[in-house]
Amino acid sequence: MNAFAKYRIIILCSFLYTLKAQQTITVYGNITDQYSHKNLSYVAVQIQNSNYSASTSNNGNFSIVLPEKKHVSVLFKLLGYKSQLREIDVSDGQDSIFLAVQMSPSYVKIDTVSIYSSFKPDTLVGSPKYSIYDFDFYEDKYILLTAQKSLEKAELKLADGSGKIITTYVVPKEGGEAKEFYHDYMGYTNLVCKNYIYRINMYHDRFVLIPLSIQDVNSFIKPIVDTINGKIIFSDYWKEYPLFNYYSFNEQDSIKQRIHTVEDEELMHAYNFEYYSLKPKEKLAARRLAMDLKTDKHIVASLMSGFTKSMFYEPLFAPLYIIKDTICVFDHYKDKLYHLNKNGTKIDSVSINYNHPKNWKEWKNKMLKDDIENLIYAVYEKNGHKYIKRINAQTGKEQGKYSLQFHSADKLKIHDGYAYYIYRPFESTQEKFFYREFIKLE
Repeated sequence: MNAFAKYRIIILCSFLYTLKAQQTITVYGNITDQYSHKNLSYVAVQIQNSNYSASTSNNGNFSIVLPEKKHVSVLFKLLGYKSQLREIDVSDGQDSIFLAVQMSPSYVKIDTVSIYSSFKPDTLVGSPKYSIYDFDFYEDKYILLTAQKSLEKAELKLADGSGKIITTYVVPKEGGEAKEFYHDYMGYTNLVCKNYIYRINMYHDRFVLIPLSIQDVNSFIKPIVDTINGKIIFSDYWKEYPLFNYYSFNEQDSIKQRIHTVEDEELMHAYNFEYYSLKPKEKLAARRLAMDLKTDKHIVASLMSGFTKSMFYEPLFAPLYIIKDTICVFDHYKDKLYHLNKNGTKIDSVSINYNHPKNWKEWKNKMLKDDIENLIYAVYEKNGHKYIKRINAQTGKEQGKYSLQFHSADKLKIHDGYAYYIYRPFESTQEKFFYREFIKLE
């Protein structure tokens, strides 16, 4: 591991150690059938707008430990039953919440439907007065980043499932120009601005923005991918280096464990060669600077030569997703999907080739996870049209393809079986609207 990465890991681990001292709250309870009063097992319990979830045991019990919050929204879902959403205000000093939930069976009435040769995208939110630049999901609603002319005067809007605007909030001027949303491992939606990153809290459908240091978020929050079994999964990824590691950090005993290394060996060879292509004086300068920075001379040489900004360099992309109790690492440089158990121990690996389509230019080095359905999709583009393929998280095989209807769909996200995106018709004066399409695989 290079010296720069080691420094980042030391600082990050120090930060993670402080998380142990933070106050936590336990949400626990029992779920039964409303009529038979029998305990319901395998009910999905999700803390809304977070990655904290659980499923009920055979006796209908569940328990989730999460960071202290002032307001908690808990969603209960089970096939054949009506979903329930419970919202709880947490008192100061309260360390636990007990919920006794009774779920009622759902009876579906099948209506007459019209059949079309292709699915028509739904326009969720659109207005001639403003454009939508980004979006995220909040419970069964949408958080929108909007502006009339420029993101220097941006507004946040909360829309319900039908697209009706519930709340509008003007982004503080102190934050500078707004850029985009960032969804962190704790499930918070964060608004990235020029001067600050604002953590967005919702309190009874009202926006509450908490300013955070951009440097702190980039150093201590963005490296964290997810949590599993009381462990935090994070990486020392740096886009200027063709190697990084995934680690697990045990919050109970502060033990850090490396669980997987990602490396593009061919790119690393070219990266290191940059030092040897320098002139003697440049080599000397690279060595001196490396000593001052306590890093590798090859890193300094590649930065000096501009190699990482050239057409020959592409930042690594090998995402990690947690599917139920399994850690899945999609290593596109070994063409393998690695499965690890909740303790970070490798179970097996399977070969993947979805990242090598016939036309290699169509692969966009991008994957998306549907957090509701726990499904993984790979993203491609052909002649400006995006299409996605579902990738089986067990076998690594393609399970089907779906092409988006509109050209140049932007900010693509997948949620509960739908593809969501922003789109403005080509050469149109229309503002950017917010759309979704039901994913039906070919």
